[in-house]
Amino acid sequence: MKAFFRELKDRKVIRVAVVYLVAGWLIMQVADVMFPALGLPEWSIKLVAALLILGFPLALILSWAYEIGRHGIRREAAAASLTTPDATMNDAHPRESDEKTVAVLPFLDMSPGRDQEYFSDGLTEELLNALTQLPELRVSSRTSCFAFKGTPADIPTVAEKLGVTFVVEGSVRKADERLRITAQLIDAASDTHLWSKTYDRDLDDIFVIQDDIARQIAAALQVTLLPKALPAASTDNVEAFEYYLRGRNLFNRLGRRNYRRAIDMFRQATRLDPDFARAWAGLALAQACLAKHFSTSPEDMDAADEASSRAIALGPGIAECYTARIMVLGVSDRFEEAEAVFQKAVELDPANFEAYHQFGRLRYKQGDLRQALVMFERARAIDPDDFQTPIISVHIYVALGEHDKALDAARAGIAAVDAHLEQHPDNARAYGLGANALIHLGDKHKAMQYVEAAVRLDPDSEDTQYNSACVFVHAGEVEKALDCLERGLHDPDWMDNDPDLEPLRDHPRFKAMMKDLRRKRLAETRNRSTVRG
Repeated sequence: MKAFFRELKDRKVIRVAVVYLVAGWLIMQVADVMFPALGLPEWSIKLVAALLILGFPLALILSWAYEIGRHGIRREAAAASLTTPDATMNDAHPRESDEKTVAVLPFLDMSPGRDQEYFSDGLTEELLNALTQLPELRVSSRTSCFAFKGTPADIPTVAEKLGVTFVVEGSVRKADERLRITAQLIDAASDTHLWSKTYDRDLDDIFVIQDDIARQIAAALQVTLLPKALPAASTDNVEAFEYYLRGRNLFNRLGRRNYRRAIDMFRQATRLDPDFARAWAGLALAQACLAKHFSTSPEDMDAADEASSRAIALGPGIAECYTARIMVLGVSDRFEEAEAVFQKAVELDPANFEAYHQFGRLRYKQGDLRQALVMFERARAIDPDDFQTPIISVHIYVALGEHDKALDAARAGIAAVDAHLEQHPDNARAYGLGANALIHLGDKHKAMQYVEAAVRLDPDSEDTQYNSACVFVHAGEVEKALDCLERGLHDPDWMDNDPDLEPLRDHPRFKAMMKDLRRKRLAETRNRSTVRG
C-alpha cells in the first residue's frame, strides 16, 4: 500500500483529484448563480453536475497514464513496483521515487575514416563503469545501452524504454594524435541539456578527459563521486590503452576468431606496459574462453592462469582482475579458490555482472543448483538484457521441477537473443542458446533454423555442438545429438547436471563418452597439480 500511495503521489494523481474537486465546486457555484440569470432551464445545472461526476474518474485515469509538464502531454512510463511483481529481479537497484536513473548511450564514432569504433565504445564502457560505482545512481547495463547503438537517438523514447530519467550521449572524433570528444547529459522529461562540453585535446589527455566527464556528470546530478569510482586505467601508456580497448572490443564480439584476435591485442598492450593490470585480466579472460568454448590446448589454460594471477598482483584493487580469475579457476575446477576470489570481486564492485554469472556457472558445475540460481538471478538483476543467464537458468528450473519459471526464463532469453542478433547477426553462441530456449518453448521449427545458423557461422565451436545436441535431444533425434556431443570435448561436471541430456543417460555411446571425459579430466587435474606443486 505504501508503494501504491507513493506512486499516486509521484504521478500527481492526488494533486489532480484535489484540483478537480476544487474546480468542480467553483463551476457548480458559478452555474448555480449564472444559469438562472441567463434563463437556462433547471436541468442544465444537473447536467453540469453529472458531467463533473463522470469526468472525475476519467481525470484520475488520465493523470495516472499521462504526464503533463513543460514538454507537453506524454505517456508516463509504467511503475516497476506496481506492474512487475518481481521488480527487483529485473533491476540491481529497485527504484525509489527520489532515485536518480541514468543511461549512457554508445558514443558515436565521428572520425574521418569511421574506423575508431573500438575507441568510442571503449570510452562509453569506461564511463558506464565509473557511474555504476555511485550508490546514488541506478545505471542501465551495458547490454541495455548498447542495444541502441547505430539507431537514431530520440532521447525521451530511449529513456522510457530503459526506465531512466537522464541520458548521457556523445561522440568521438579521433584523427592521428588529436581528439575531439563531445559529451552531454540530458534530462529526458524535458529533453533539455543539464550539461555539455566539447574537449579538443591531444590523445595523451584521454585519461584526464574520462575523469572530467565523470566528475561533471556527477556534479550535474548532484551525487558524490568518490575517487575509487573513476576508471581504473592502471596504465599511463596511451598506446597500450588503445590496444586494450581493441582487445576488449573484439572479446565482446565472442567467437574463436575474435578471442584469438583479442589475445593478440591484449598481449601487445602488456608488451608496451608490462604493469598494465587490466590488460593482463583481458588476456586471461580471452585465453580462458578460448580454452573453455573451443577445447584448445592445455597451454591456453596455463597461460590464462598465469595472466590472471599477474593481473591481481598488479591490480589488487581492480574488480576486473578478480573477475578474470574467477573464470580461470572455474574452467580449471578449482572451486574453493574461486569462492574467495568471487567475494573480493563483488566487494570491489557490487554490480559486477560477470562475477555473479561466472560464479553461478561454477556452482552449477558443482551441482549446487539453488546457489547457482541465486547467482544467476543476481546477474539478471544487474543486466536484465543479457541472453546467456536466463537461458542457462532454464535448465536449473527444469531440474528443480519449476517448469513455469523455466518457460518464463526461456521467453526472456529468446527475447534477449533476438535483440542481441539485431546488433550482432554473426554471433553463433546467441543462435545456439536461442535454439535451446526455443525448443523448451515448443517451437521446434524455429529452433532448428537457429541450430542451422549456429552451425553455419561456427561449426567447430564446442558451444555450437553442445547446444545443437540439446536441441536434437528434445526433438527426439538421439543419434544426431550423440554425433554432436562426440564432435567436441565437453565438461563432464556440466553434463552431469544438465537435464536436457537426461534421455541419453542409459545410452551406451553416452556412457562411454562420459567415462572417457572423466578419465581425461582426472589426468588434466593431476598434471596441473604437479605443475603447481
